Amino acid sequence: MDRRAFLAGTAAALSGLAGCGSAGSPPPIDEGTAASTTTATLTASPTPTPTDTPVPTRTPPERRYLPQLLDVGLVSTWSEAGDLTANRIESVRRGQPAVVAFRYRIRIPEGTINLKEGVDIVHDDDLVVRRFRDVDRRVDSPGLYTWEDAMTFETAEWPLGDLTATAAIGELQLHRTSERVSTTFEVTSA
Repeated sequence: MDRRAFLAGTAAALSGLAGCGSAGSPPPIDEGTAASTTTATLTASPTPTPTDTPVPTRTPPERRYLPQLLDVGLVSTWSEAGDLTANRIESVRRGQPAVVAFRYRIRIPEGTINLKEGVDIVHDDDLVVRRFRDVDRRVDSPGLYTWEDAMTFETAEWPLGDLTATAAIGELQLHRTSERVSTTFEVTSA
């Protein structure tokens, strides 16, 4: 093979590669083989517009330890966590005990936290009974904890018809109270 021809071919190939990948430059034309002049046409490709990713909002310190009431319901019996779901009922006979169960969660730094659990029973916008109690919860490590609890009410003097049980949880050190959550149930005749 002729050394000059080899070097000339290699130089032409390398000069052709030198322009690869650069936008806007026409392809090289080999003068010895080109019969006509061609012009490269650039096609516009749509440029994706960046979308603004929302910055996650941080929980403000005043809401970080706010108790969250997750569920409230009338149950046939309650003895342990899970009974709120397993034993939920829609009515109670007057004279039978009404058990109102509730599930809540709260972030606790560590140690003991003092809570107040409260339930209001209302009929036609009139308060039938209000009950609350203080509860101390002890944890060994910081975290988000969930508890389920219940209160039992005597119904002998309750009116018949639809009643509403509304629960709320209060944290006593930082004076934070959960949103109120309600459930409606029926009291039937004995």
